[in-house]
Amino acid sequence: MNNKGNQKHLTFEQRVDIEKGLTENKSFAEIGRTIGKDPSTISKEVRLHAHTKERPDAGYTNPPCIHRKTCKIVCLCDEQCGIVCKLCRKPDMRCINICPGYETAECEKLKKPPYVCNGCVKKTNCLMPRKFYSSKYAHNEYRSVLVDCRVGINQTPESIQAMNDLLVPLIKEKHQSIGHIYATHAEELGCSRRTLYSYISNCVFEVRNSDLRRTVRYKKRRKPTQASAKDRFYRQGHN
Repeated sequence: MNNKGNQKHLTFEQRVDIEKGLTENKSFAEIGRTIGKDPSTISKEVRLHAHTKERPDAGYTNPPCIHRKTCKIVCLCDEQCGIVCKLCRKPDMRCINICPGYETAECEKLKKPPYVCNGCVKKTNCLMPRKFYSSKYAHNEYRSVLVDCRVGINQTPESIQAMNDLLVPLIKEKHQSIGHIYATHAEELGCSRRTLYSYISNCVFEVRNSDLRRTVRYKKRRKPTQASAKDRFYRQGHN
């Protein structure tokens, strides 16, 4: 494919190809050539949407502890039997439940590419926490984030109050423009200029559009301009 680096969102079909490539133990570069994306895009996608798969029966066996090879703890129960506790076969004396020093071991392979267990030959019998990349799960999570980030106000009540306390005296008392405010307080506002105009239009702050002189002076255009910076035909005869 020739659309490598097209800077477009991944589709569900491309995520299916990623999952298939991971199952076949293909590298990120090979998967990228298949779907027309950069290997770094595949790496970010896998790390962002990989999820830990829980076992259906957690009581069947203990996940291994990182201290299992050197552990010599005894007498964690009341019987004082003197047997090393990790060798105890009583169902109610599992290390994961009674040992204060129990720590679940993590697979070292998950710390390097491909970061998931899709293509691992031991994934069926492995007792360590397992991570998988699922195209359906990844796409649903992507759609959820895409919708949430475009709905409502992406600010906390504390940040809204801080922005309001900054804007009200500057606009109502000192009659400063939004451009002037951003020239001196851009870092304190924490959002883009276009977003701030939207907040003011939606009455998020105590400031209204009527307090912005240039906003009430100019009417909205009925039709958007069609002129492009690359297309200079409209300049003919004017320069």
